[in-house]
Amino acid sequence: MNYTAIALLLLIALSPPSQSAPPDAPLRTAPAEKFTVNPGFRDWAPTAISGSTIVGGNSSNRGGLFAVDALSGKLKWSARPSGTARGNPFVATRPAISGDIVIAPMGETLVALNLATGKEVWRGPVTEQSAAVAAGGGTAFVMGADHTFYALDAATGKEKWKMTFARGFGSCESTPVERDGTVYVNGSMLKTPADANRAATYSRQLFALDAATGKERWRYLAASAPSGDCLLQPIVTADTFFATSAATLYAVDIATGRDRWKPTEVRGLVEGRERAQSVFGLVDAGQFLIGLTKHSLLAFDKTSGKTAWQVPGQYRENSPSTAVSGRVLYFQGHPGAKPADEVQGRTVYVGGKPVEPSPALPGGKLNALDLDTRAILWSFSRPTAEPNWPFGFVTPVNGGLWVDSYQALVKLQ
Repeated sequence: MNYTAIALLLLIALSPPSQSAPPDAPLRTAPAEKFTVNPGFRDWAPTAISGSTIVGGNSSNRGGLFAVDALSGKLKWSARPSGTARGNPFVATRPAISGDIVIAPMGETLVALNLATGKEVWRGPVTEQSAAVAAGGGTAFVMGADHTFYALDAATGKEKWKMTFARGFGSCESTPVERDGTVYVNGSMLKTPADANRAATYSRQLFALDAATGKERWRYLAASAPSGDCLLQPIVTADTFFATSAATLYAVDIATGRDRWKPTEVRGLVEGRERAQSVFGLVDAGQFLIGLTKHSLLAFDKTSGKTAWQVPGQYRENSPSTAVSGRVLYFQGHPGAKPADEVQGRTVYVGGKPVEPSPALPGGKLNALDLDTRAILWSFSRPTAEPNWPFGFVTPVNGGLWVDSYQALVKLQ
């Protein structure tokens, strides 16, 4: 009998469990900065992560795309291609990653780079302003400046199919989403052609297209808006396409293209009066959708669109910094604070009596909330060269998160 082997097995069996974080563990305790990456510019666009590489772009200054080793915090490569449609290769949206290729609109030209080296692999069409790219099944999807929606081979850039939309109604912010062989995208369609007496009319619609062929599966026209609506902040689950348009929340059945429930206007008290409130920072939190208004953090029931619970406070429309990891929500703002006055320095009267003014609190406060207890787990701020500079986009990783700040991409752990 091999007593050495038996002893080894017993030692393994009796050893205490590993204290390392489980996969995708959220950051539940007060964080500290582990890495600070500063390639020499102020503003980062949203980042994407693949394996041990995190990739994001500069949305201002000289532009460019940058890859960082997520394990060491060291810059792997930077790319500032010349000859883009806008000259400056700025990156305003989250890159898409397909295998060993990272793809992003750079200076409103679609550019694909090798994920390992940053070397350019191919270029695609000139893209619509603020267009994002989606990738799935070896295909990249993007809206062109010519209002044509392109499906390109992610490895080569070769066109697989395209669909052209109408030009006459302006553009929606294009954020396509691919899931389970279907790609969802906003587009404009001609309603009535122009004649001698009137101009042409158009409608904005949501299209569900076969990701492999471009064949239309259905289109959705929001009944609440005569000419349709731009459906923004898209979230696609196994059965529903969720989105917002200003203060309206939508839920479209992805099997039929019909409303799962009636579009819901989000309303709340503003200086004593109930008003429609725009929703921003929409994220998927399992049973709920979470979004922010200037005055509340709101949880919407996915089955009805109704508000399930809320956390009043002060929140910023242009920097929500929302993300979900496990049962933890990350967000920026001041939960529990009295809502700021709509116009600072003005005396507000309710019932004929002046109300004590409520100042706008400074930015740069990131929070973590337990989605089960709704308790604030921690709040974090950091000194910046321009005081109270707000955080940007959050990318959760196992046991931590990456977030951009003033002149820095920061790893919190």
